[in-house]
Amino acid sequence: MFKKFILYPLVLICITACSNNFYQVPVAQGNIVTDDMIKQLEEGLTNAQVQFIMGSPAIKNSFDSNRWDYIGMLSIGENETTSVHYVLYFEEGKLKEWINLLD
Repeated sequence: MFKKFILYPLVLICITACSNNFYQVPVAQGNIVTDDMIKQLEEGLTNAQVQFIMGSPAIKNSFDSNRWDYIGMLSIGENETTSVHYVLYFEEGKLKEWINLLD
């Protein structure tokens, strides 16, 4: 009986102490765009070169094939969230400019 009074609170303390240190899985939605990818972009790159660097765009505008949108969000747990929205404009099959709409 005495062991129960010591064992149960000890187990409860151990479970409570470990409960705040669970691994929080990063959840990515949409495009993952890193600073290294943006640094590789240069004016004059072809569509294929841009797609090699950045991957497929989240949105290819049906009415304007010269605009590609890269939209994404990365969540880690409930606290840390990072969002990106880059728009790339092409002219005659070459990259003309790129804009970060969230800055």
